[in-house]
Amino acid sequence: MRAADRTLSEDMKILREVAQEAGKLALSFMLDDSAVKTWRKSGGSPVTAADIAVNRLCSERLTRFRREYGWLSEETLDNPDARMKDRCWVVDPIDGTRAFMRNDPYWCVGLSIVEEGEAVGGVIYAPQLNQLYEARRGGGAFLNGQSIRVSECRSEEGCRMIAAKEMIRHKGWNEPWPELTLAQPKPNATLLRLAFVASGAWDATIAMGNKSDWDLAAGTVLVEEAGGVVTTHKGEKLVFNRDVPAQRSVIASGNALHPLLVRRSEIVDIPDPQERAAEIAPAQITEPVKMGEATRDTKQLLHIVFGGELKDVAEVEFEDLSKVDFVGAFPNYKEAYDAWKNAAHRTVDNAEVRYFILHAHKLLDPETGDHHHV
Repeated sequence: MRAADRTLSEDMKILREVAQEAGKLALSFMLDDSAVKTWRKSGGSPVTAADIAVNRLCSERLTRFRREYGWLSEETLDNPDARMKDRCWVVDPIDGTRAFMRNDPYWCVGLSIVEEGEAVGGVIYAPQLNQLYEARRGGGAFLNGQSIRVSECRSEEGCRMIAAKEMIRHKGWNEPWPELTLAQPKPNATLLRLAFVASGAWDATIAMGNKSDWDLAAGTVLVEEAGGVVTTHKGEKLVFNRDVPAQRSVIASGNALHPLLVRRSEIVDIPDPQERAAEIAPAQITEPVKMGEATRDTKQLLHIVFGGELKDVAEVEFEDLSKVDFVGAFPNYKEAYDAWKNAAHRTVDNAEVRYFILHAHKLLDPETGDHHHV
């Protein structure tokens, strides 16, 4: 066995162990409703205390096991420099948080390894379904230790599909979809949808919208090792761990069915998330500017950009004021906004971190108690 393959085999062992530990930890929160604190991330998606606890467990175990690997997780502040390594852990602590919150069993822990843009190993564990899926490059795909394969479906007609009913029935299609068997209700977790395709339980799944790498990496290697294909709706290969860790869409199915689904879907215009990377201002543009260095021909109005971990994203109380990140002071809103945008982008929908612009309208002189209006 080559060294790289031996290392990957060792990595898969730790992924199995951590996935099952994480699943057990998540289940423990279900036993005590009072422990499941819930709030909203930017964008409106929910997150629970269980998501954060599972993320912490996975981070501690995996990064300690391979300190040289990068780290990308839905519930961790994104650091592109730290994750751009030869291999990177890609983690979704709880995929299907809404299902988890309503005690619906269709949620899972998703752990994967990405190497040079390719998903090379993955484990998907659904504790309430008692299903452990795993696959590694060149090693096949398995459900609870038994080999699995994608279905042999060769026709759209009668295809068993996991997709949004409103998308399939939309009147905007040039060619209406034939009669399909749609999953009702549709599983909340994207990784489980991919796992069900890999096992042959369903013929295909389609999501016509951006999906993050952690939603897809473990499921992608699983479907591919089960003999299937996973691409965007335009037939593009999924490349992980890029500047923006997301894909424009996803189609997964067996080899015979896949080109039929792409032919029908590719007409839809969905932006590539990588286009957003060009909008991110270079770091030097948003470096903190000392007030004394700003030009004197305009009024210097104090704008402070700062951020940190909040106890509740709906409130203003920080977890630890000593860890607040002060980006800098700026003389006008435009410069402050550029700095805020660059800092806020790095959070990548982190559950607890927020950045703000504070505009000082009046200053207090502690000696006299006077207010200096700005």
